[in-house]
Amino acid sequence: IKRTSVSINIFLSDKLPKERNKLLTAISFNKKIDYANNILSAGVPSINGKNLYEIWEVKDKVDRSIYSNINISKNKYCLFGSTIIDNKGSYEEIRLEIQKKYLDFFKISNENGMRIVKIWHYLPELLKVYPDKKTNYSLLCESREEIYRNFYKNSDYPAATVIGIEGNKILIYFLAASCETYEVIENERQVSSYNYPQNIFSEKPMFSRAVSFSFKDNIQKKIMISGTASIKGYESVHESDVAKQLDEALKNYKTFAKLESNPSNICRVYLTKYQTENLSIVTKKLENFFGTNQYILLQGDICRSELLIEIEGISNA
Repeated sequence: IKRTSVSINIFLSDKLPKERNKLLTAISFNKKIDYANNILSAGVPSINGKNLYEIWEVKDKVDRSIYSNINISKNKYCLFGSTIIDNKGSYEEIRLEIQKKYLDFFKISNENGMRIVKIWHYLPELLKVYPDKKTNYSLLCESREEIYRNFYKNSDYPAATVIGIEGNKILIYFLAASCETYEVIENERQVSSYNYPQNIFSEKPMFSRAVSFSFKDNIQKKIMISGTASIKGYESVHESDVAKQLDEALKNYKTFAKLESNPSNICRVYLTKYQTENLSIVTKKLENFFGTNQYILLQGDICRSELLIEIEGISNA
């Protein structure tokens, strides 16, 4: 068997590649949620003046299709799917729509002999409180929990990110891979999210802190790191102090990825809109931690109101 080194290369660039036939996706960061010309606009604007694309390139030609309003790009090793849902209707109607899309994600992945390694979610008014004290984050967790109970028996859930955005559209997208290996990794500094006590969330946030995987016929492992914030054990720490929250989030992130001399490490950092006055503190710390064009700073809301900053990423394992 011929074994190769990398089946997907993810990097940040201020330019789109001229050749698009090996482009799994390109993600742009602005307030729009949109999919056009194979470019996905994620609804989270860049806030440090870097107008970068996140480029996902593969070695083999990419085939594109649409199934049930899900835009699909795939080759024999991996599959990227995205869907946009109108944030209209009742709590229950939106919950059912999210569940339908989740079922479609699994159907598409299974039919292609692939396994979902990470799912990203961008929801308007993430912490909006309903009369029964539930939020839109509750809505997502409820939707996911019900579906996952049918697909996972051993807590080997995909990695995940959930971020609050402005506007009236929900964006969900996922990466699936033909996995030679698949391993979930938890963080010893934190309680696993699906074991949080009910006073933190009444619904279970069912995701793994990170997923390490390798493509079939491939020697290089990748690691998808879920959004991580200033949480120790299961409690938020350093309330109202964005610099200390960033330090804590970086400690959690470093559990999974080597940062020194690691050009494969690409991060997204989300800062709540209430914290933009602390931009220079945050930017200085990030520049010290990550190399040039290895991170992008974005505006987005976090799943707990006291949390101000979150980091997610991908790296070679």
